[in-house]
Parts: sequence; C-alpha cells; structure tokens
Amino acid sequence: MLIGFALILVILILWQMFLPGHRQTGSKMAPAPESIPSPSPTETAVVWQEASQIKSAIPLAETTITLENEFLRVQFTSQGGGLKSCSLKKYQVQLVPENGVLLKTVELNGVSYQNLQVSDTSVAFSYQLPEGTVVKTWTIEKDYTLRLNLLLTDSREGRTEGVKEPSFTFDVQDGIAITEENRKEDLANFHFYARKERSVHQVAVGNLRKKPLVIPAPDWAGVKSKYFFLALVSEEGEFDSTQAFALSDGRVGFIARGHFQSETLTPRRFLVYLGPIEYNRLRAFGLGFENVVSLGWLKPIALGILYLLRLFYQLVRNWGWAIVLFSGVMKGVFYPLTRTQTRQMRQLQLLQPKIEELKQKYKDDPKMLNQETMRLYQLYKVNPFSGCLPLIVQMPVFFALYAVLRNFIELRGAGFILWLKDLSQPDTLFGHIPQGVPLIGGFAIGLLPVLMGVSFIGQNLLTSTDRRNRAMTFFFPIFITAIFLNLSSGLQLYWFIYNILSIGESLIATKGGKLWLKLKKSPMRGVR
Repeated sequence: MLIGFALILVILILWQMFLPGHRQTGSKMAPAPESIPSPSPTETAVVWQEASQIKSAIPLAETTITLENEFLRVQFTSQGGGLKSCSLKKYQVQLVPENGVLLKTVELNGVSYQNLQVSDTSVAFSYQLPEGTVVKTWTIEKDYTLRLNLLLTDSREGRTEGVKEPSFTFDVQDGIAITEENRKEDLANFHFYARKERSVHQVAVGNLRKKPLVIPAPDWAGVKSKYFFLALVSEEGEFDSTQAFALSDGRVGFIARGHFQSETLTPRRFLVYLGPIEYNRLRAFGLGFENVVSLGWLKPIALGILYLLRLFYQLVRNWGWAIVLFSGVMKGVFYPLTRTQTRQMRQLQLLQPKIEELKQKYKDDPKMLNQETMRLYQLYKVNPFSGCLPLIVQMPVFFALYAVLRNFIELRGAGFILWLKDLSQPDTLFGHIPQGVPLIGGFAIGLLPVLMGVSFIGQNLLTSTDRRNRAMTFFFPIFITAIFLNLSSGLQLYWFIYNILSIGESLIATKGGKLWLKLKKSPMRGVR
C-alpha cells in the first residue's frame, strides 16, 4: 500500500509539473520535431521576410461582412480577405485575438478589393494583382466549418515556359485567442499540428521557442488551445510548406504556403474548422483531427469513460450526477477486487499476534522467520500482496479519468450543486493557498477535496485496526488531498463518491456481512 501511494504521489506531481506542456496524443503521432526535414536557410529567410511585411502593410479602407449560423458568427474583412471575428455562440468565446485577423492572404494584404459579392451564406472579395484577378470566396456551413475558395484568373498572355506558378500564403500569425480564466492552464495546452503523409505531427510551444518549425507538403495544419481548435485543410493536393512559431505570450502561430495551378480556372479549395475539441465531431472528418484530443496513452480506456459519461448524461441531464453514476458503476466493477482485499486485510490483522510471536522466536534467524511466515500464510490461505491489486488495477482508470475530466469540453462551465459552478476547474470555495507554500502554493482550497480527504480517513479507520498504523491512516489521506486540491472538481467529486461507497462496503463487510461472521468463527481468532 505504501508503494502504491508513493507511485500515485510521484506520478501526479510529475503530471502537474511537466506533462501539460509536453503531452503526446497517441500512437499515431509522428516523430519529434527534430526529425522533420528543415528548409534551406534561403527559403526560411524568404518566409520570414514575407511574414514580417504583413504587419507593416499600409492599411486601406476596410469593408466587413458578417455571416452566421446556429453555431458561429464570423466577420470577414476586405483587408486580405481574412477573419476579423469568430464567435462560438454555445461557448460564448471569441477565437480571433483582439486586433487580430486570421487566414488573410498575404499577397492580398494592402491591395484594394475591386468587387464584393454577398449572399446569406457566402462572401467573395475580388482583387487585381499583376498575376491576374484573384477571387477569395468564403462560405459558412451548418456547423463549425467554413469553405474557402481561392481562384486566380491569369491575365498574362503567353506565359513563358518554366516560369514559377503564382503562389499564396495564408497568415495565422495571430494564433487563436486565450479563452479561459485560468490563462496558465490554457497556455499549457497550446500546440501546433500538421499532417503529412497521414502522420500527424504535434509540437508544443516549448519546442517552438527554441526554433521555428517548417514542415514541407502537409495536407492540413492547425493550432489548439485547451478546448478549441483551428484547422486549415487543403482539399486537393498539399500546401507547399507550413511554418509554426511561438508567440511572445506563449501561444502558437503559423503560416501556410501554396501555389496556383494557373493554367486552369480551377480554384484552390480549403476547409477551415473553427470549433470545440470534441472527439466524435473531430473524428467524423476522417482527417486525423481526433489526434488533438489529449487523452494520453490510455486512450481506449478514456474513450470508454467518455461513452459512459455521455450515456449517463442522457439519463440525468447533469454532468455532476453523471459523474456520481459513473462512480457507482466503477464501484460495482471493482467490487470483486475490493471484497478480496477486505478479506485478506482482515485475515492479516487476525494473524498479527502469531506473526509477532514468530518474530520474537526467530529474531536471530531471518531465513527461518521468512520460511515460517510464508508457511503461516499458506496454512490460512493469505496473500500479503493482494491488498495492492485493487489499487494497481484502478490506477489506469484513474489516469484515464483524469485526462477526460481535464480536457472534456462538456464539463466546461457545467455546474453541479450550490458552489460548484464549473466541474472542469478545482473547487475554490475557500480561496487559494499562498504562493510561498512549497509544492502547493497557489493551489485552490475547496470543500469537496476536504470532504474527500475526510472520507479517505474514515475508510482507513474502518479497514485498519492496527493502532501502529494510525499515523499512516491520517498522513496519506492528508497527503493525497493536498495533491487533489488543484485537480478538477469533477475528479474530486468522483473520488469522494467512490470513497463514500467504499465506506458503505466496508461497514457491510466488516460489521454485518457474511465475511465478518465467518471470520468471527475462524480458528485464527484463537491464535495468540
């Protein structure tokens, strides 16, 4: 048990300190960024030179057009034909940073539009460039997706053979906005993604701070925060390259470059996703978007938990009660293991007088003491290590549940009872611990983790009758409670309900169940 608690402590501390900024999202992920080929110094310099010119372009008269559907309200600007605003109605967030513009076309920035066509679901900007007329058309779909067409009508006659085809660059330098009150946690989840040859590359902000990353020929690229995702997909062919970089405030930006096939009048078509990180929604695209869902290495278990939580929500229409039901189901699943654990612990406690006698008898002969102790265990069919089995089996479920409740957007803003207004955040009823306190400085203090700690102590008092273990009976629940302080209140709620059910199980097993009656009649009670 000591080893089990120590393992939980070490993993939770490491998870809190290091993993949020360096998580990987599954076996489909590509190798580390260092293994991706880098462009030549000349190409990199050209890309950065173009990107730096975006901010310095002379502003022209601006026209804005707004389109909306049930989910989105987007505003387009004539300056570069980009997105000036993108509001997600259900979540009441703005994904375009203040004073920012997303997905503007670099070559069109600073060029006056010549024509404007607007309908209920689309807007088209027309620009005149030396290479010809460029028409940039946006269409809003019925969900969180936009369609983007880029058409170049080449006005030049008799193009010289071998001349490079006209190119374009989409600018997402401003990245997506920070949307959560807990800025630190939101920033810890910012990543860049790109898919090349059906392999999804994930890069954390920390790696991009060291050096920008260029990925040649991806078919899509995107950036994510904790709960939201922007993706730009080339629907035919690939981009020539994408370049990602860290922004000064810890977010991620990128630019994507491509070229026209100017010998035809076929537009370059793109899909843009601007919406929540929902596993089923992203998976439905069939493009590998689901890899941005941070479910960790226990992804199959996490997906099973997601399915059950959604099922329970359909029954009770409240995510808090869905977690309560899930706790009950997990208690039922693990009941055979915990029943065996209770039986073995009680038998070990009844054997303690005989074990102490053996220790006194063979205190100078450790080998004989071990042999006699094992013989005693075999005689009464006791396995001293069986108490660790339920803990070991439950650990994968716990960590999968941690990943789900930490990143499950449905819990964002989901209340439960009275003071619990957001199950995705820690319970902060009593405020926060002062920043100067080692390890837990700045952590939240709430009623729910305190109740969870008290239930831990109550459970330990019921299952341990050896007074020599009383220090551990109180110490470890307090220690684990300190770790849980800064975890989501959804996870705190799960463990509190699970502990309450465990206390009920222990009361039945040790005070009123068949096991207690059987142990009372056991010949071990006469052993001294």
